Amino acid sequence: MIKNFLRKQIKKTGTYQVLKVEKDGLEGQVENLKGKISNLEMVINNLKAETKSLKEIYIEDVPVFQDYSKLTVIVPYRKTDDPEREENVDITLGYLSKIGIKNLIISEHSDKTSSNFFEEKYGHLFASFRVIFSRSDGSLFNKAHAINKGVMVSKTPYFAIVDIDCLTEKKNVDMALYLLDKGFEVVHPFNRIIKDIVDKKSFKKEFDFKKVNSPPQYRDWADGGIVFWNENAFIDIGMKNEYFSGWGGEDNEILIRANLCKLKQIRIDDALYHLHHDRPQIRTQNNVEQTEKIEQIGDKEELLQEINNWPWLLGLRNRDQD
Repeated sequence: MIKNFLRKQIKKTGTYQVLKVEKDGLEGQVENLKGKISNLEMVINNLKAETKSLKEIYIEDVPVFQDYSKLTVIVPYRKTDDPEREENVDITLGYLSKIGIKNLIISEHSDKTSSNFFEEKYGHLFASFRVIFSRSDGSLFNKAHAINKGVMVSKTPYFAIVDIDCLTEKKNVDMALYLLDKGFEVVHPFNRIIKDIVDKKSFKKEFDFKKVNSPPQYRDWADGGIVFWNENAFIDIGMKNEYFSGWGGEDNEILIRANLCKLKQIRIDDALYHLHHDRPQIRTQNNVEQTEKIEQIGDKEELLQEINNWPWLLGLRNRDQD
């Protein structure tokens, strides 16, 4: 009885009434938010359906053979003491050779070059094979810098950035080249679906993707791994952002710029295959801040003002004018 009496008295207080109003208001906001989320999901599903229809228009009657001489594969690299990662390099280069890639650049950002090793072991596998080296002087691996250096020496209209632990089926390479020829400027050979290759020893024997039994992983943030680019479009939006260093974020950031500049982008509805290894878990705070800085930019004009001062882009333009 005492508890019931106290409850009745509390409910009569002004504080209780205020809290009840706030509670009712919050519940209303939650219901409103649920409705908005439901509507947003419907819009997203409609966009996916429209995108699928668009893809079907572009990918019908794709020629079986593509001109690989138009493409340079750029592999950003830093040697590690991890034998698993070095095994991944061997598998990736062997696979790229097997499917007929002609032009390959290994762009190394490190304290010491591995050029002789790569030239001797893999140079004969490609029609054009180069190892370019940038000294890191003890700093963190700058993947963006390595990629930009590779693009600067590339002599083809298209290039693909290929991480040392990522593979895509040959049909997707053919499709990517076809789509680049059709006018697309950024082509992802997968639609944010990842499959891990764990039994690498067996996979290496035949490169048979059908025998990869790992479950698909759906990653909304997966914007890297392998990406095909029209070189001119890549340069026009500032190239990779060399203010990034260490692990993570540079692949997402460049697509923010690509969206601001309205580049024509497309994703092939397939999976990206990842050669399993232990991966870093923490993105450097610098990289988080660099992404946030670009996210604050409102339009293409503001972006161009920002990137026109980037030293690597100025260096490329000055080189082209000489």
